[in-house]
Amino acid sequence: MSAGRRALAIVTALASVGVALTIAAVVRQSDGAPARVLTVDPGDGAVLTTAPDAVVLRLSTGADAVLSHVTVRDSTGKPVNDGRARTDGEAGLRQAVRLTASGDYSIAYHITFTNGQDATDVLRFSVGTGIAPQDTSPVPDPILDAADHAHGIDPIGATLLVVDGVVLVAVLVLLLLRRPHNRRRSPAEPETVRVASGHLDRSPHEPGTH
Repeated sequence: MSAGRRALAIVTALASVGVALTIAAVVRQSDGAPARVLTVDPGDGAVLTTAPDAVVLRLSTGADAVLSHVTVRDSTGKPVNDGRARTDGEAGLRQAVRLTASGDYSIAYHITFTNGQDATDVLRFSVGTGIAPQDTSPVPDPILDAADHAHGIDPIGATLLVVDGVVLVAVLVLLLLRRPHNRRRSPAEPETVRVASGHLDRSPHEPGTH
């Protein structure tokens, strides 16, 4: 097989791998129905007589507990989380809380599902007041409370980076295979020209020399 055909075969193979990776990432990103939060306990508008020890979210699919955040605040805006959110079963998150007073509370969550999708919302409930939560003040995004928060690389973006790398490697391989070889020239017969006299001195090996 010639160098050109080998290069074409390599480029085709690498491009096929890149396309396959891109398709796999797109399928993973749009896998099935959109992921969503099914229930939150306590629910929005709940009126509780006793303080819960945790907020539990039931999800349509699994979530990444490291990239997901659930923040519970009291009526003054102070977070009452007790540690970080943890997985609860195959498709759930559990955020432990420590509520020490009656009043209105808010739940702000930002869930990152294992298929790459996200869900956000804000809910409110009351404890020990006997009435529905009255606080309607804005609730900060839960991600702003997480100093160590860092989203992973988007699957499609990461795949495109891989494809770019594959194309670069293919181009380098093509250039290397098509690089012209240095041609060796046979050494010329030694001749010496005497510029001063204008005569040509031939090598003693040439015919006609003594």
